[in-house]
Amino acid sequence: MSKEEMVNYNDLKSIIMLKYLNDSMLDKLSSVTHIEAYRSGDYIFNEGEDAENLYAVIEGKVRLAVDKQYPAQISISDITRGMTFGFSAAVDHEKKTYMAYAEAITDVKLYKWEAADLETLFNQDFEMGFLFMKEIAKIIKDRLRIRNIQFLDLYK
Repeated sequence: MSKEEMVNYNDLKSIIMLKYLNDSMLDKLSSVTHIEAYRSGDYIFNEGEDAENLYAVIEGKVRLAVDKQYPAQISISDITRGMTFGFSAAVDHEKKTYMAYAEAITDVKLYKWEAADLETLFNQDFEMGFLFMKEIAKIIKDRLRIRNIQFLDLYK
């Protein structure tokens, strides 16, 4: 379900990983930012699907999880206001696929960036690309740590 609204760089300052971007960078990013809304229970993307978009939560809550045979889904993280998800769209270079699924736990409103648009911006502004990827790396590191702890708990 898509809902287009105007986005300005001041709105983007509410996203945690964007706090290191200057106003000029945020203005560029706002030009390729879309807004989407999903209802509780909707899937934003599924594990293994082509990763075409990066998202950030404006309102609501999204659950990231993986489905494995034993014994059911493994929850990775709940993503709330100001947090970002769908990094596979921004960091993979060849066959981009999502490594988990994202489900709206409540009604959500999201910022959405298309991978191709981000790549174009980052090729035009290397500093912006570096700052953006540096923040993505920090978040991925935290999520890997959480995932490792969960797997260790599973196999105790």
